[in-house]
Amino acid sequence: MAREPKCRRVEFTPKVTEFKPAGTITTCLEEVVIKLEELESVRLKDLLGLEQEECAERMGVSRPTFQRILIESRGKIAAALIEGQTIRIEGGCYCLGQEQCRKTEHSQKRRGDCFYGEHSNGENTEGDDEKPGSKIAICANGDSLSASVDGRFGRCAYFVLWDAEKGSFDAISNSGSELKKAAGTGAAQELLRRGVGTLICNRIGPKAFTVFQKAGVKIYSAGEGLDTETALKQYKAGELSSIETANNI
Repeated sequence: MAREPKCRRVEFTPKVTEFKPAGTITTCLEEVVIKLEELESVRLKDLLGLEQEECAERMGVSRPTFQRILIESRGKIAAALIEGQTIRIEGGCYCLGQEQCRKTEHSQKRRGDCFYGEHSNGENTEGDDEKPGSKIAICANGDSLSASVDGRFGRCAYFVLWDAEKGSFDAISNSGSELKKAAGTGAAQELLRRGVGTLICNRIGPKAFTVFQKAGVKIYSAGEGLDTETALKQYKAGELSSIETANNI
C-alpha cells in the first residue's frame, strides 16, 4: 500500500486560481490541475530564486522530494502553455499555518508530520509515524559490498542497501554529501522513503538521529575501514554495538 503523502508547508495562496487561453470557451478546453504545493515550489524556486536546499527546507521536505514536486509542476505549466490548456490551482496535501491543515479540513487523520498540529514544533518531520522498513543501510565510500564503511552518515559517498527479504543489495549515491547543511536530515528522509529500518554507520548528527528515532530505525556502529560485507556479517552475528544518542555534534 502506498504511503499517505506528507503535509508540505505552503506560505502563499493565490487570489486567482484559474487561467485559460483568451477567446476560447472553457468547456472546450482540456484542463490541467496544479496543486498548491506544486505552485509553492515554482514560487520559491522560479519567482524568488532561492537555492533548492532552502526551498526544500521552507516546504519541510527533502531535496529529492522538492525536486520531484518542482519538475511535475513545471511540466504541467509547460503543457498548458504549449497545448493551450486551462490551468486550475487547487487541492494538494499542505499546511498553511495557524492550524490550517488540509488533512483536518477534509476530516483526514492528522499525522505527526503536520507542521502546525497540536503537538508539532514546526520542524521537518517527514517520515514520522511510519513503521520502519526491513532494509539495512550501510554508509560506504563505494557502491559495492567490498567498499569500505564510511562512518560519516550525512557525508558518506554511498549507501549500500541490503534487502534481507530478497537477499540482494543495491547502492545509491548520497546527494547530501555535497550540501553545506541539512545533509543528514535529507539523507535520513531518503533512506526512510526507500524502506530502511536499520542503519550501520559510525557517526550521526542530532537532527538525522531524531528523524530515525521517531521512525523506529535502529542504528549500529561499525568501525571505519571495514568493508561493508564484513560489517553486515558482524551485524547479523550481533557483534555491532547500538548507537543510542547522536555522536557527531
